[in-house]
Amino acid sequence: MMFADLMEEYRAELLHLGVDSRCLMQLAQFLDRLWQENRQINLFSRKMDAPTLVVDHLIDSLLGLPHVPDVTCIADLGTGGGFPAVPLAICRAKTRFHLYEKSVLKRRYLMGLTDLVPNLKLHAKVEDSGLDHAVELVVSRAFKPIGETLLMTRSYLQNGGSYLLFKARRARIDEELANAQPLLRGAKVKVVPLDSHLNGAERHLVCIN
Repeated sequence: MMFADLMEEYRAELLHLGVDSRCLMQLAQFLDRLWQENRQINLFSRKMDAPTLVVDHLIDSLLGLPHVPDVTCIADLGTGGGFPAVPLAICRAKTRFHLYEKSVLKRRYLMGLTDLVPNLKLHAKVEDSGLDHAVELVVSRAFKPIGETLLMTRSYLQNGGSYLLFKARRARIDEELANAQPLLRGAKVKVVPLDSHLNGAERHLVCIN
């Protein structure tokens, strides 16, 4: 009941972000599985306690929920332990999420979540197979620099692709955007500050379309 209790503790915060109250138990079940699986494979720091996991990973991922457009298919690059894709997929049950993860062990763990979150589809690293043709939005969190992300999805970018990239410090974002300028010609870029008052971290979304 640990994560079910924490969902109630942070209920007001989650509902404020647009999370439907009916999703809270499903989010708790996801975190329960993640916590158990982390004993076997390294999905997040084992020094992290449960409340920190909720604030620094779950809620941090859901800070982007109000900015996710109404699309039918989203790709998450480097999904790892499931952030941001799995919480977003729970809250957007009608949207198909394609998860790209190069680690076989992490991919196997993510595949095991599909009974809980059926709108997930697993892939190896995006460089191997390319993005699914139906993808309308690319998200990533704690992944690669912006320029590298755009390079590995260059065909999608050149065909008018859209991105929501979860990033931290604004100074680092500006540096990454400057390095990516040759790839961004003609693209609209917006950096949106996120309200991460629960942990005081500097968080932003980089929106590219």
